[in-house]
Amino acid sequence: MSWRAAASLVLIAWGALAFGAVYDWAYIPLFAGCAIVGLSAWLSPDRTATDLRLAGSLAVLAAAIAIQLAPAPVSLIRRISPETDLFLQRYAMKYAEGSSMHALSIDPGSTALALAAVCALAILLLGLARTMSRHDALHIARGISGLGVALALIGIVQKATWNGKILGFWTPREGGNPFGPYVNRNHFAGWMLMALPVAIGYLCGTVARSAQRIKPGWHNRLLWFSSQDASETIAAAFAVALMALSLLLSMSRSGMIGLLVALALSGSLIIRRRSTGLNGTVIAGYLLFVALAAGAWAGFDRIAARFAGDASTGLDGRLGIWADTLRLAGKFPLVGIGVNTYGTATLFYQTVSLDKHFDAAHNDYLQLLAEGGLLVCVPAVLLLVAFTRTVRRRFAESPPQGVGYWIRVGAVTGIAAIALQEMIDFSLQIPGNAVLFTVLMAVAVRESTSARSAKTIEPTVVDRPSRLRAVQS
Repeated sequence: MSWRAAASLVLIAWGALAFGAVYDWAYIPLFAGCAIVGLSAWLSPDRTATDLRLAGSLAVLAAAIAIQLAPAPVSLIRRISPETDLFLQRYAMKYAEGSSMHALSIDPGSTALALAAVCALAILLLGLARTMSRHDALHIARGISGLGVALALIGIVQKATWNGKILGFWTPREGGNPFGPYVNRNHFAGWMLMALPVAIGYLCGTVARSAQRIKPGWHNRLLWFSSQDASETIAAAFAVALMALSLLLSMSRSGMIGLLVALALSGSLIIRRRSTGLNGTVIAGYLLFVALAAGAWAGFDRIAARFAGDASTGLDGRLGIWADTLRLAGKFPLVGIGVNTYGTATLFYQTVSLDKHFDAAHNDYLQLLAEGGLLVCVPAVLLLVAFTRTVRRRFAESPPQGVGYWIRVGAVTGIAAIALQEMIDFSLQIPGNAVLFTVLMAVAVRESTSARSAKTIEPTVVDRPSRLRAVQS
C-alpha cells in the first residue's frame, strides 16, 4: 500500500472520528491534509495522465465560485443581481453606508471557506486518481470496511449506554440527534451509505477471487475455510452485516431509504454479473438476509413508527424550507447568494418554522441552485457529466472480474446512495463525509491496471516493403 493510500485512510478516519470534522479545529487540518496528499501525486514517478475533462470541469467550478468572491462595482451588482443589492442594504453596514465595491456573495468569508474546501478536495481527487493502483484501491476498501466496523460498534454501544456525551466525553455545542461520533444521526447514516457498498464490493471481490482458486470437489471447499481467503471473506461479510445494523439503529429515515436502494442496486448488479465467476445468488441472498436480520434487530415496529410520523409533520418541515429555497433561488437566478451562505440568507428569507433557524436546505441540489445560481450550477452539471463519462470509460477499459472491478462497483454504488440521500438531507456538507466521498470518486475514476499496461506496450510495426528495398540495395 502506498503512503498516499494510507494517508487517505487517515484523513477519512480523522474526518469521521472528529465528530464529522464540523469544527474549525478539525476541518482546517483535514482540508490541509487533503491538499498535501493530492499535491504529492504530481511528484510521484508512478502517476498516470490526468483526465483533462475531469480536471477542466473542476477548474471551471472553482473559477465560478471565485467569481462570486471577486470585488464588483455596486452598479454592476444592481444590474445583474438586484436582490443582492437589497439584501446587502439590510445586512452589510459598510455597503449600506455607500461602499463602491462588494463581492457578489452576500457573505464573502463563508464563500472563501467553501472555495478553499473545494480546491483541497479537487486536488485530492485528481492526485489519487493519477496514482491509485489496484492494490491501493484494495487496501482503501479494507480500511473503509474496518473503520465502518469501528464506527458501527461505537454507535451501537453508545446508543445502549448514552450519557448525553459523544464518545463519552464530548458535549455537542448545538444539541442535535447524535449517533456514533456524529452530532446528527443523518450524517452518520450518510457516511455509512457510502462505506457500506464499498464493503459489499470488497466482499464480492474476495468471493470471486476464491471461486477462481478453489478446485472442484467438496473436500477442497471444506479446506478453503482454513485459508486466508476464507478469513478475509468472513471478515468482510461480518463488516457488511454490522454496518447495516448500525445504520438501521440510527433511525435515520433518509439513511434507511438509502440502505434499501444500495442493497437493491448491489444485489441486481451481482446477479447480472454471474459470468465473473461470482455466485450471485448466494451473495444476493446474503444481502437479503442482512436486510431482514438488521431490520428485525432494530425493530420493524420502530422503523414503521419513524416513517409514520412524516404524514403529520410534512417531512419534518422540509417541504416548507424547500419552498423557501426555491423562492430564494428565483430571486438570485444568475449568480446566486454565494456558496456556503444559505444560513446567512435565511435570516431574512425564511418563512416557515420561525422558532428555529435553518442553515441548510435539507436538499443539497436546491441549496446549490440558491447559492450558486446559473454561474455555479452549470459548471457543477459539467462536472457530473465529465465524471460519469470517465467512470463509464473505466468500466469499459477493464474486464468485469477481479477484486478491483467489484471495489469500483462498490464506490459507484456508494456515490449513488449518497446522491439519493442528498435529496432530503445535507450529509456532504459535513467535511468528514465530503472527504470519504472524494476518495470514492477517485476509486471510481482511477485507471485500471489493464489500461495502464495497454498504454505502456507499444506494438512494433514492421515496414516490410522498406526492409525489402534496403536488402536489394
